[in-house]
Amino acid sequence: MKFYEIIFQGILFALIIYHIYKKEYKLIRSIILIFVLSFLRVLLITVYQIRIDTFSNILYLLVLFMAIYLGNSLGYYDRYKWWDRSIHFLSGSTFIGFGIALASLNSGITKLATLLFSFTFSITLHVIWEVLEYIYDCLTHGNAQRWQKIHASINHISDKAIQPAGLVDTMNDTICCFIGCLVGILIWWFIL
Repeated sequence: MKFYEIIFQGILFALIIYHIYKKEYKLIRSIILIFVLSFLRVLLITVYQIRIDTFSNILYLLVLFMAIYLGNSLGYYDRYKWWDRSIHFLSGSTFIGFGIALASLNSGITKLATLLFSFTFSITLHVIWEVLEYIYDCLTHGNAQRWQKIHASINHISDKAIQPAGLVDTMNDTICCFIGCLVGILIWWFIL
């Protein structure tokens, strides 16, 4: 394990202790889920010999924390209209690194082909996420895609919008992911 992963998991442990002390047991489930998902890099290396770079792994941990704990558990999705978009932007950049790690298993692939594969891989993960949001909403009558007019969550969509709120939310998420992918590609091409 890397030092930043140990620190991240230490912060999660401290949050668990804090929420036990405050008797906020509902919040502990999300922290445990993040803790389990934080071992993805170790699992990928150990089982599949896929090596995720440090930058992508830090972004991955950040997205997990922002989406699951802050977004869902603490309600940041409803408090801040930009929260969902920032997570989709960051996840687009994050999964470029995961795609590059997968493509790197084939040593004969060019840099351009690697980046193209990574771009399509990241976008595909986003599409799968949107489908899962839709299925979740259908099964639980939730509002992850902001399609319901009357719901406890906040839409953040203008009443003057021409399209339904669910479509606007999904397209905004997709556009933010697309831009995040492009930024991730540029970071990889010029820096990493």
